[in-house]
Amino acid sequence: MPRKLLSLACALGAAGALHAESSDYPLAINLPTAERMQFWDIGLAFTHRFVTPVKDHGKDVYGLDGYAYAGLGFTFGIKPVPGLNAFIYRTADNKTFTFGLQQQVLDLDSIRMAVRAERFDEVVKATSTPIGRVGVAGGVFQLPTEIFLTDDLIFSVVPTYITKTTTTDTILAVPPGAAPNTSPNTGGVFNVGLGLRFGFTEKFSFMGEFYPRPSKFSHATPGVVTDGSTYRPGFAAGVSYRTFKHRFTLIGTNVPGTTANQVLSGDYGGGPRSSSQWSIGFNVVRVF
Repeated sequence: MPRKLLSLACALGAAGALHAESSDYPLAINLPTAERMQFWDIGLAFTHRFVTPVKDHGKDVYGLDGYAYAGLGFTFGIKPVPGLNAFIYRTADNKTFTFGLQQQVLDLDSIRMAVRAERFDEVVKATSTPIGRVGVAGGVFQLPTEIFLTDDLIFSVVPTYITKTTTTDTILAVPPGAAPNTSPNTGGVFNVGLGLRFGFTEKFSFMGEFYPRPSKFSHATPGVVTDGSTYRPGFAAGVSYRTFKHRFTLIGTNVPGTTANQVLSGDYGGGPRSSSQWSIGFNVVRVF
């Protein structure tokens, strides 16, 4: 009898391990991945982005003494529909609240793809500022696609359409000396986020993401900028450590935001900072 009980316990333990490995929170740094939570599994993500840049702030512990934006999100597996997830996330940046669905539509040896739709709402009083509007709401549609160059090297492409941004329906400012804009910036923004993940050990991996500047902002400048520079592209890069059901990621980034409308719109908060003004951030992910 003891041997039978021991065998049963080992079998249950092995099944639990396989079940844990079958789900992964569909998030790299800021870009969604084509992973999924399976069965009725639940994933939790805690994000933290320091605002103060690392450069020239040794007295402030390289930005750690400054303000920070924290976010908390959950992703839920929906067992009756394999690959379908529901998610909800809230971050302190303009008290932004997002929720939506993601469906994995392709899972092959060399490529994986999902369809994602979300609504975002900045739950603060709607007002206009010199660098754009706050208190906006809109939708985001994404197609997270991952290409496995090797088992340990993954290249990701995330085509994204954002229906409304902080400068939608406003007249974009231009650098000094340029011809003034007379027509409002109408419509949404299309962008393509790029990512790279490389696992150099079983537990440690490199993560990098690039957020191009949307073409409509190539000749525009944030309202408070007078040095002739325009909106910039953004980036995030760091190291991730994975242990049982947990993933910890430490990054440096010039984009303090975390949601799709914050990192891919190109104009959020005046757009990404210059590359020298990067700051520290981290993600903690837990699968239940």
